[in-house]
Amino acid sequence: MSQEDFVFQKGSSIRVGKICLSCKSNNNHSSKTSQSNSQALSKSDINKLLSFSENPEKYATGTTRAAEKVEVLENLKDKFSEGQLVTYTKARQKYDEALIKKKESKVQKKDYSSVLSEAFNTQRSVKIRYKGMSRTIDPYSFDGTYVVAYCHYARDIRTFRTDRIQGAELSNAFIPDKALLNKSQSKLTEAPSYTYTGYRRHGRRY
Repeated sequence: MSQEDFVFQKGSSIRVGKICLSCKSNNNHSSKTSQSNSQALSKSDINKLLSFSENPEKYATGTTRAAEKVEVLENLKDKFSEGQLVTYTKARQKYDEALIKKKESKVQKKDYSSVLSEAFNTQRSVKIRYKGMSRTIDPYSFDGTYVVAYCHYARDIRTFRTDRIQGAELSNAFIPDKALLNKSQSKLTEAPSYTYTGYRRHGRRY
């Protein structure tokens, strides 16, 4: 291990000695690292940490902008004091849990069977959203899986898969038409053989 002379001052006197260059280099690096890690957070960074730790669930929106805000804090972890790191870690856990729940809720489909059943039993129209389109239907036949209804948009009887309905809201009462009732019953009998979403029109699938 090579050594070099070094000079340092103490008061007005000058002293000469020996030092290992590699050790000196490591000490300088350690000192710089320590100074970097102990660098104080800016006021803006502290406010970001406080906002996140107070209500981490509000950041769990799944949007790119919200994710970027959390990423900023993640990149600041090396600057956190021990207490700040504990606070951030706890908040981050709540954030991750809320984000998972939000993603799971999107996957789960809402069941509108009860709304359709009430509409069928009380002879009321239903405003639904089906394949991205808003429609108003008068349910004539219903078995839980399919609802056969007069569609105000198509102006005819149509068959809808209840698990593909994206929204349903009760509307006004309607007066049943006997001819449409008979037609709807035969449609419901045929419904189990359908392998598509929606209804047939002129031999095409919608």
